[in-house]
Amino acid sequence: MNIVQLSEHIFKCESEINISITIPVNTWLIKHNDDVYIIDTGVEQLVDEQIKAATSIGNPKAILLTHGHSDHIQGAAKWIQHFDIPIYAHEKELTYINGEVPYPNKNVLEQNGVKHKVQPLTEEILSGVPLHYHLTPGHCPGHVVYHHTEDNVLLTGDLFITGSSDLHPPIRKFSVDMNTNIDSGRIIDEIKPHLISSSHGQDLFYHRDLYKRYAFIYRD
Repeated sequence: MNIVQLSEHIFKCESEINISITIPVNTWLIKHNDDVYIIDTGVEQLVDEQIKAATSIGNPKAILLTHGHSDHIQGAAKWIQHFDIPIYAHEKELTYINGEVPYPNKNVLEQNGVKHKVQPLTEEILSGVPLHYHLTPGHCPGHVVYHHTEDNVLLTGDLFITGSSDLHPPIRKFSVDMNTNIDSGRIIDEIKPHLISSSHGQDLFYHRDLYKRYAFIYRD
């Protein structure tokens, strides 16, 4: 695992997993005073290194999920074996995380080790922290992105796959509604972040033509 400091308060944990092909998996640590918020956990084998990185900069406070797909949530069970910290996701994700119904584009229930242990994400939970979430459905119903307002960095989960100069959509077979996902991507023109960091890609500086080009190429 490679730890990259993206800004004053944000650290990215860069890893790779192999699922027929090797794909990058990025998770993030947000330092706020003496606390550390973990955004996504990746898979279980990444957690030991995440814990070392997190505890080197502060005290783990909470896990914040972008959504409930296994490559984002699977490590959460191991985290809470070591730390008594809460896990949060958007309320629209909970029915899938809890294994009550499968995601609309899947036929199997989620197996993640944290069923009924994930709480609904609210603005009150992040009160006092310069971190805000925005609902960005399409990849899945309750997908969210996190904007660190002080550092002006947007952590986009699977809203995009980012290249060095362009945005690309997530993998279609894992997404519920691609056009809705692409429409959700216009959040970057509302926020205008300095930097965009995705779960599966490179960090990308925002500019005003970025979303226009993406939507033109990919929206049906």
